[in-house]
Amino acid sequence: MSELVPAAATPRLRGPVPRSDGARSVRLVAVAFGVTVVVTRLYLALTGYPQIGGGEYHLAHALWGGLLLLVGGIVALLWSNPWVQPTTAVCVGVGSGLFVDEVGKFITRQNDYFTPLAAPIIYSCLLAVLGVATLAGRVPLNRPRELAYSVVVRLKDLADGPLRPPARAALLRDLDALAAEPTRPDLAAFAGEVRPLVEAAPVEEPRSPLAPVRAAAVRVERVLLPRWVHRILLIAGSLLLGLASLVGLVVFVALLSGDPDLRLVLDDTTLAPGSRPPALVVASAGEAVVGVLLVVAAGAWVLGRDRAGVRLCRAGLVLALAGVNVALGYLDAELVVVAVVLELGLLVLAGRYRTRFLRDGR
Repeated sequence: MSELVPAAATPRLRGPVPRSDGARSVRLVAVAFGVTVVVTRLYLALTGYPQIGGGEYHLAHALWGGLLLLVGGIVALLWSNPWVQPTTAVCVGVGSGLFVDEVGKFITRQNDYFTPLAAPIIYSCLLAVLGVATLAGRVPLNRPRELAYSVVVRLKDLADGPLRPPARAALLRDLDALAAEPTRPDLAAFAGEVRPLVEAAPVEEPRSPLAPVRAAAVRVERVLLPRWVHRILLIAGSLLLGLASLVGLVVFVALLSGDPDLRLVLDDTTLAPGSRPPALVVASAGEAVVGVLLVVAAGAWVLGRDRAGVRLCRAGLVLALAGVNVALGYLDAELVVVAVVLELGLLVLAGRYRTRFLRDGR
């Protein structure tokens, strides 16, 4: 009867190992979170903030958010299919969005949903999730242990039947990298044993149910948005958003002037002469910078300096989305929702212009 051989002196590794699809999943969480907050606030504003339950009970949407978080956790614990990650990400994003949207009720004694501090907290949570996704996407996954984990996760595709060509290519790439790793001969041997199985596995015909939709969208974009139309939209969008943001410059100068005869009205409230609310100072200064960047970007496009226009436009929009809107949300939660939607739309438009027309050095 064989006996167990004691392990070597090398300790068992227990550190966290990033998933190869982790960044994509966290980005999906962020998208679901942001869309949920915007849709929820818009729905409540349009319907007059109804209360579900009536009488003694009120089923706040934070409860539904908590339920979705529970569902997402149970799904992740029960199943291992490839669809589990995106399903869990959507449940976590929507659930956390519904929950955090009511943060104002949790941080005030009066259960004030509209407290000014709520919007910056919600927006900061969204930025934090996006930050995690960005950092996760920059983590190199080329160490032996990480490659082994990636191979094991990708082998689930082999168990489900014919491999899709992209999944097969990614799996073979990880196996080759692991087989060439000299520091872990055990894992290199494992990769050498598994590779023939992957090579011999059936491969399905390349297909995508969304391919016709993507092709149709590209054709429509080509017809409706030729380069000159796309540029005009960017010029108009940057100019309009830039001029609107330059209102912040006027406010900032007024705050610095300290003119006792000057009256600033903020959300139907007249500020005391000489007062300088920190959130208003930060928001107005930031908006001034954003406005200048966007107006200059519009000028660059008018002059045919497309690359400079894209860079300046993206810089202004990223500054607005990643920082200025936090302070702006403290002052006007509804305004920041509108600003985020418009800024994201212009950012996507600028990104598409760069992808379509500036990849070949033109």
